[in-house]
Amino acid sequence: MYLNDRNTTPELLHYRTLERRLVFDKGNLRIYENGFLGECLYDKLFDEVGHDNLYIFRDVYLTAGKSGAQYDSIIISGDNVTVNEIKNYSGEYSFTDGRLVKNNEVVPDNPFTQVDRAVSKLYRIFRGLSGRVPVEITGKVIFPNDDFRLYSEDHSIWKNVVIRMDMKKYFRQFKGTYNTDRADRIISLIRANMTPNPYFNGSPDTARVKKGLYCGECGGFELKKGRFQLTCTKCGTIESNETHLLRAMSDHKFLYYNQPMTKRSLLELIDCELHNITVLRALQKHCDVTKKGRQTSYLFKYYDYDDAIKNVRKFQRYKDKSGEFI
Repeated sequence: MYLNDRNTTPELLHYRTLERRLVFDKGNLRIYENGFLGECLYDKLFDEVGHDNLYIFRDVYLTAGKSGAQYDSIIISGDNVTVNEIKNYSGEYSFTDGRLVKNNEVVPDNPFTQVDRAVSKLYRIFRGLSGRVPVEITGKVIFPNDDFRLYSEDHSIWKNVVIRMDMKKYFRQFKGTYNTDRADRIISLIRANMTPNPYFNGSPDTARVKKGLYCGECGGFELKKGRFQLTCTKCGTIESNETHLLRAMSDHKFLYYNQPMTKRSLLELIDCELHNITVLRALQKHCDVTKKGRQTSYLFKYYDYDDAIKNVRKFQRYKDKSGEFI
């Protein structure tokens, strides 16, 4: 049973937004897109096997003392905890002298080191001042890509590896376990130490970001303005002012992550293409408002644009309509 959603990560949403608003090196975008695809495949296969008898956290950042770690998947089964580090690698790799190598180059972030570090930090949480919980923690590196091949003369690593063809067999190993009362304490400690990744702060380089509103269908910035809607001159898609502002608020959140959104900063991002009163009303409707003296900032109520439009669309007075390329 999943205890939280696996949302698209802030890093991936950041690079997707940069792709729409900025010509840039797409290497980082490809890395995060590929990683997220691997995590979604992991979830799909786990769903097919079933996990109602388990508790599973997905894609969480946990703090332990002054440091922390990112966890792709934490499985609570009985009195045991398993950490899964998911790597959607493809191609041929070798493990030599404690290092993962591809094309004679060392992979910079060794997944075996990462999972060991994640397990150690989890032990620190369970043995911390907030409550000592006796628990056995193990870690596995999961490679869900069919095109991944690993060679190693160090046979000690194989006990920590699960490849695509073995994933369902691996998941079935959890079928005979059932959680105890201790699981509630484990869950509480994990939730108490969950926090947004403090090392990701988006991009402060506002000068290079393309300003304005753009079509949600084709990405074009050439829009014809009506009273309550805008029409894309490239593909004919019609979207309401509200839809465009929800997209802009989400873009602002992930472009300038952990930085406050103000009416002025949102107007700058959309290049003042909508009236400031329209923008203010949207901010007040879809954000939590924080006032500090004369400064007012707004926190987007939704995780991202997809979450927002899913909640808002059924109540919208002015409906969006997909166009056809012209």
